Amino acid sequence: REHLRDLPKSDLAIICLMIANPPIPDTSDYYLDNLLSNFLAVGSFGNTNNQSNLVQCIPFQKNTTIVLTNGQISPGIWYIGYFNGLGPARTQSKMISRGRALSVSTSITVEGCPTSALWGPYCNQTIETIGCSQFSRYNNSRDLLGLTINTRKILKTKENTRRTSFLSRSNHPIGHQLESNSTSVVGVENLITCAISNDSLCLRQGDIKFYFLDIVNQALQFEITAANFRLSQSASLICYLRCNALPQRDLHDYSGDISSAPLVIKLPNIGRWYIAIEILNKTQMRNTTAPMLDTICFSFDWQVTGCLNGKTGTDCLWEAYVLQRVPKRNPSVPFESYYVPTDERALLEYSHFSLEKFLTNSSFEQFAWTYFFLDVPQGSAGALIHVQLKSDKELNYELYSKYGGLPSNDSWDYYASRTSSSNSSVFYSLQNSTDSDMDLSIFYAKEGTWCFGVKHPNYTSNSQTYMSISLQGCHRNCNQKGVCHASVDESGLTFYSFCTCDRDHGGFDCSDELVSPNGHIRQSVFLIASNAAAILPAFWALRQKGVRRMDSLHV
Repeated sequence: REHLRDLPKSDLAIICLMIANPPIPDTSDYYLDNLLSNFLAVGSFGNTNNQSNLVQCIPFQKNTTIVLTNGQISPGIWYIGYFNGLGPARTQSKMISRGRALSVSTSITVEGCPTSALWGPYCNQTIETIGCSQFSRYNNSRDLLGLTINTRKILKTKENTRRTSFLSRSNHPIGHQLESNSTSVVGVENLITCAISNDSLCLRQGDIKFYFLDIVNQALQFEITAANFRLSQSASLICYLRCNALPQRDLHDYSGDISSAPLVIKLPNIGRWYIAIEILNKTQMRNTTAPMLDTICFSFDWQVTGCLNGKTGTDCLWEAYVLQRVPKRNPSVPFESYYVPTDERALLEYSHFSLEKFLTNSSFEQFAWTYFFLDVPQGSAGALIHVQLKSDKELNYELYSKYGGLPSNDSWDYYASRTSSSNSSVFYSLQNSTDSDMDLSIFYAKEGTWCFGVKHPNYTSNSQTYMSISLQGCHRNCNQKGVCHASVDESGLTFYSFCTCDRDHGGFDCSDELVSPNGHIRQSVFLIASNAAAILPAFWALRQKGVRRMDSLHV
């Protein structure tokens, strides 16, 4: 560790891992100091807490082993990056020493169970799904938002132990449970309730049971409720939830005692949610002796709720639009495209659209929200999302973005306004913004669903604001200080772009000036002088040799 601290950034070689998009290492002194402070001799990351937005890096060693447990692994595409030296460097001049090269041999082993329904070190523990009685054409969907039922239909339950009901009033869905062997009336598609029977879920103290729920579209909330159980005053029914990874007692996204109150998750992210249920003894948790509990059986329901008619938000008040991806003609990189709403108020031939035509009209609060959803296609995780707002008046909008979920005041990945932004991430850039112009980029955007939320005042203004969202290659076209190249990762499945800067600039987008014009002149003079100093002794030696030869001929 001490040796690594003394190395300059240009000599520090590291390995980085990241889920869903290629890594970009942070070259700040604070990050590198924490990297070396947390570095373990065995080369393990330790507990990453499944923070998918963070790049996990460790320094090179002669032999390096990285081990990630199932609690640290999310399903999806993992990218591994090797970086031989950090920070901007001059790359074009052949007179520059490029330093020591590294030859790397890599072996990757993934150990897992044969199916996603099994887990554990011996693959002898199960992860169960809750079957929901649905119409035959929807049997493959466990997600409410995949249904499109608009007429009155009758649904007969197939099993006595399962109960499903759908009921809604306007945009505020409610539901009630039905008795076994009954029928339920399907009115609308924004509520689904699934249940497990009382005699199919029995646990002893210390046992844990896993289930999973797939959310493939934006949902308003899902709620987990326990019923038909008898617990002693010292026992609790604890529920742990985690998105895209198995939850643990000390590693989860949400948890709660569902024996006392339902557990409600607002605006859940899109993905696979794992649910673990465990019976814990309160007195035993306090490290006191307590009698062992008998086996306890119970049932629990989960309920997924969505909004209707293109609405979203916690009260289904805000407008939501799906953006269509339009590939650019003759793109410089394969994934270049732009996004426009699938609405007659936006034209496909224009890469921008009028924002005021789509804003939410609401009088309930001082501010309203309008949401735009878009998909980054597979194979383009090496692209960047470029968002621009241009107005003829002063901008009074705030822009929030989130991957796989709905952004809000309390939950977002990136944020920008006329006066401030979240500029702490190496994957985010807000540049050249003015009172009437907002220009931001998200580097190496994850493949999948992104949501951009515009927070705006409720009153109607006379401004004209144009919004453009595009998928591009190099940031700001390498600032006209280099050339943008498109390449393919080693697997051949993902395109990515990078800048090759001129001899005076460096950095991710060639924005770092390594040599000023005056410094370049000085370097040229020194280079000429050094060349002259190297040539002069040889020229003098040749001249002296020629003079001696003439003298000998004269004799």
